[in-house]
Amino acid sequence: MHFAISQKGDPMQHPVSAAPNSWVHKQYMSERDFEIEHAADTHYHEVEPHYHEFYELFFFLNGHIDYVVEDQIFEMRRGDLLVIPPSTLHNPIFRDFDVPYERYVLWISAQCMERLSALDPDLDTFRRAGTQPVYLLRSADAAWTSLGGSFMTMHKAAEQRDVCWRSGCIAALLRVMAEYNRAARAQAGQAQAGARATLLTAILHYVSDNLCGDLSLETVAQVFYTNKFSISHMFQQDMRISYYQYVIQMRLLAAKKLLLEGMPASKVWDACGFGDYAGFYRAFRKWYGVSPRQFKKLHASLIAPTE
Repeated sequence: MHFAISQKGDPMQHPVSAAPNSWVHKQYMSERDFEIEHAADTHYHEVEPHYHEFYELFFFLNGHIDYVVEDQIFEMRRGDLLVIPPSTLHNPIFRDFDVPYERYVLWISAQCMERLSALDPDLDTFRRAGTQPVYLLRSADAAWTSLGGSFMTMHKAAEQRDVCWRSGCIAALLRVMAEYNRAARAQAGQAQAGARATLLTAILHYVSDNLCGDLSLETVAQVFYTNKFSISHMFQQDMRISYYQYVIQMRLLAAKKLLLEGMPASKVWDACGFGDYAGFYRAFRKWYGVSPRQFKKLHASLIAPTE
């Protein structure tokens, strides 16, 4: 089992860096199994909703941010752990930078997670926790100290690369996942405790549940007894993206999943709420840089196991 860890700023190149489309670098890791970084920023660029083809473990240390994961918004506190599965829209919302934005971020490939789950079937409990995904673990002081120590161990090992540093990283990662899966199994109060119910989260949930329905601003405004200008402003201010861009991203994400499950593109457009195939094709190519058929081929080549 091969594990590779990198720190922010490493001059690594993706094995398919010649690919003409930029989304490749947003969705696929530079290393085969996992990468970790620790960063503290006093300013940061705005981040639109996006997703990856790998797991992201986000351990929050400091700062004033909310974090959007699918149709939930979390007010992040020190010691919070977010586990974001592949193909899950997410983005931070920065309230201010009065204190540095500090975090550990661990990326784990889907293939690596499968291999780890083969060692312990309970390791993927969080994926079977019920119909409502469990993204957040809010730890008590003692638990947060333990989680923080695990991330520190992984990052330090990656920097020093002493004898058996990979084993140390794997052991620390397993400790983190064990803690998270126990919380997911128990559905205890600390799991999802940071989720906030707001008008925005209600609209995000409505969009997710009605991708094939009428999601015009006028219709959604009527559903929530507000006006379309308020919704537009809310998305631009809080999500850093227009309402219609968000709807298109959600429909394209659903389309991508159906394509990878084997549904023909000629049927996917209707199953995801697009008005016609031409509109779906244009949106897909604009966002991904390739046609639906090319996407399936490129995805297969990028996730193919390497020796």
